[in-house]
Amino acid sequence: MNHNQIKIEVSFLYLKCKSFRNYLETKNKRNNSMDCEPLKSVLEWSPDKKDTLLYYLPLDVKTKVINLDFEEKNLYVQDRIFCIKRNTLELEHSGTILFIDGDKIGVKVTSVRTLTIDPNKYYIFVKNKKTISKQREFMKQLLEQL
Repeated sequence: MNHNQIKIEVSFLYLKCKSFRNYLETKNKRNNSMDCEPLKSVLEWSPDKKDTLLYYLPLDVKTKVINLDFEEKNLYVQDRIFCIKRNTLELEHSGTILFIDGDKIGVKVTSVRTLTIDPNKYYIFVKNKKTISKQREFMKQLLEQL
């Protein structure tokens, strides 16, 4: 082997290692993005999950959701929701529920932007207004009859 062939081979190995390192970093970021849930064990033992969650939330997020209801299962169309990421405790989305399809929820964020979220990855707070509360009760009764 001459000097140029060795240089090319070393360069090739370096690029191969670098691309593999990038692949591993990307894979780890993707896989670990929502796996960690720091408050899971605390909330499992807590009698009042909303108060416990509010205690750990950052102040700016806490002020936005303190007057809302914490919901884990009972979500209905037209509910105004606030979604807090379980791993970072940051307010990520807020909007109105457009549809509920199995384990996915369609949220209207703005007049032109709609997101599909997985409710298992968020702590969800629901804003109840008096008029929506009547609608909410109607939806509950309708679901019970079906």
